[in-house]
Amino acid sequence: MELGVDELRALARKYRALVGLRARRDGGGEAGGGEVTVQLRALAGEFPGCLRELDTLGATELARRARVVEEAAGGGGGAREAWMVWIWDYHQLMRGALALRRGERAGDLDPAFASEVTAPPEGRVSVVVLRRLAATHGRPAKEIAAALFPVRRPSPYQL
Repeated sequence: MELGVDELRALARKYRALVGLRARRDGGGEAGGGEVTVQLRALAGEFPGCLRELDTLGATELARRARVVEEAAGGGGGAREAWMVWIWDYHQLMRGALALRRGERAGDLDPAFASEVTAPPEGRVSVVVLRRLAATHGRPAKEIAAALFPVRRPSPYQL
């Protein structure tokens, strides 16, 4: 799948928000409560998994992602990187998976994927989502996971 300008702009908006939140957190600002909590909840509702990005990506990488996605969205010939479509698809799949887990209508989820989501390995829906991304994009789940959420310590989960 190729991302359109609207999807790229949405990702750019997400990364700009994450850059601001990371700067606030790293600068000793409010970690939660009030306006920050409202912003975090809204962002996580629209982009499930983005709080994991906030936790695993440093300020430099968040700023880089914001810049390259904005360049790709701007039509100025900015290069598109493979992770852009992976993270977009991750958010879409995770949104559907979480809705299904809450007992809500989950959109057009593939029945096999929906079945896996109801009983994920070790209770980790993200593992199911990453495995689906691997199947969809023809890349190993570990490669996708490392690109989206660089590991700070070894994962106890098998992809």
